[in-house]
Amino acid sequence: MIGGEFIVHGSQQDAVMHVADPKFPGLKGVEDFKIKEEWYALKNFAPDLHVILVQETKGMKDDPYQRPDFPATWARKHEKGRVFYTSMGHRDDVWKNEIFQNLLMGGLAWALGNVEADVTPNLEKATPSAGELPKKK
Repeated sequence: MIGGEFIVHGSQQDAVMHVADPKFPGLKGVEDFKIKEEWYALKNFAPDLHVILVQETKGMKDDPYQRPDFPATWARKHEKGRVFYTSMGHRDDVWKNEIFQNLLMGGLAWALGNVEADVTPNLEKATPSAGELPKKK
């Protein structure tokens, strides 16, 4: 498991990404931002995640997002390896976005061991209610 389990994705829409770790490689100077994407809804997060970006669900449409904020981008160590994950990257305009490009390059550099970052688990601090799922109708 990469750190979380895919549930589903809804319609493409704008959402706010909260920067939980502004010191992570590629995020220097980046503050919370809004971006249009085909967002994944995720569950069953590994307790050792180091959350980098938090998916704000307030104002999002579709049932899968009627829940508390949850991790959208994270890093973690897995035995001797390094795992970097982001739910962004489904749209051409996202790939052209400078924030996404810098985040992706920083995450890859960290995963390859070319740069260091503090990836102390912060799931409970960054997204304390991430385990709460939408109520079934």
